[in-house]
Amino acid sequence: MTPTIRRLRRGDVRPLVEDLWLPFAREMARLADRNALADDVDLVAAGVEHRRDKLDDDEAVTWVAVADGETGDDARLVGYAAASPESSAPVFAVGDRLHVSELYVRPPRRGEGIGRRLLDRARGAAADRGCERVTLDVDVENESARGFYEECGFESARIRMAADPASDAD
Repeated sequence: MTPTIRRLRRGDVRPLVEDLWLPFAREMARLADRNALADDVDLVAAGVEHRRDKLDDDEAVTWVAVADGETGDDARLVGYAAASPESSAPVFAVGDRLHVSELYVRPPRRGEGIGRRLLDRARGAAADRGCERVTLDVDVENESARGFYEECGFESARIRMAADPASDAD
């Protein structure tokens, strides 16, 4: 049976952080050193505070995939996506975009179409807001995610480069 996709609720915040965001963050940390998690903070407490701030932000949106037949605040979350609108500078002939900053599905539930349904929800929200595009970032090393996004119709439009601010450019 297919999970229900709905907006994040206040009662979902701690389960989202503990059951989805933290495993997602740890998966990303294993993928590349630049995604390393801080070891001097309470990750759950910081994650809950961040999520609650996002929940209070009228522009940001988070959708959750809730396991079949489960309702209420104790429903099991099996995936989520978070997105926010981004404006283009007025000198460019392109409109605003909805940027998907996070997308995660529990490993046992991958391949069931949950990620695609979460992205479809983001596309619908982008259309409702009059956005011209939906964007996302993906780590170069994350080949499975890159393949998934390509299957969903995303293509590389720009490359984000990074450098250590203390590095010598000479």
